[in-house]
Amino acid sequence: MRGQQGFTLFELIITLAIAAIVIGVAAPSFSGMIQDNRLSSQSLDFLASLNYARSEAIKRRTPVTLCKSADGSTCTNAGDWGQGWIVFVDGNGSQARENGGNEPILRLHGPLAGNNRLTGNGNFTHVITYQASGDTLGLGTGTLALCDARNDDDKGKAIIINSTGRARLTKVSQSTMTCS
Repeated sequence: MRGQQGFTLFELIITLAIAAIVIGVAAPSFSGMIQDNRLSSQSLDFLASLNYARSEAIKRRTPVTLCKSADGSTCTNAGDWGQGWIVFVDGNGSQARENGGNEPILRLHGPLAGNNRLTGNGNFTHVITYQASGDTLGLGTGTLALCDARNDDDKGKAIIINSTGRARLTKVSQSTMTCS
């Protein structure tokens, strides 16, 4: 006489029911983790673009501008930074990219995933220009807030740029900005 092999139908149904309950409990927290990781990676992308623009301005000894861009080639004053941005050599310091190829694009970033919003305060609502010294062009300090649909200041990321042009990352709740 041989021993039993495999599962009975009843055992299989019980196993699937337990798995469904575990997945149902874990899925919402997994979704939150995905949103948190998306905010972290997007804030680091913007921080990397700021650091790149600053280092290129110092290296090239000419202004380098980072601006909002919906089309990937020109600056815009409409919308927020979440629509994308470009980093370009701003040889004449106009804080706008002129046509003609004399102001090459150094870096391009497309729209943020997840309908996340990246907004700047009064100093950095549309454009950030670094001078050859690494300072921001006459703007002093400023903050940008990256938020998602949760509008939670403890989850949102803030990018703070000091008067010397250095940028750092913190929570929105620890800055002057809010997500709501």
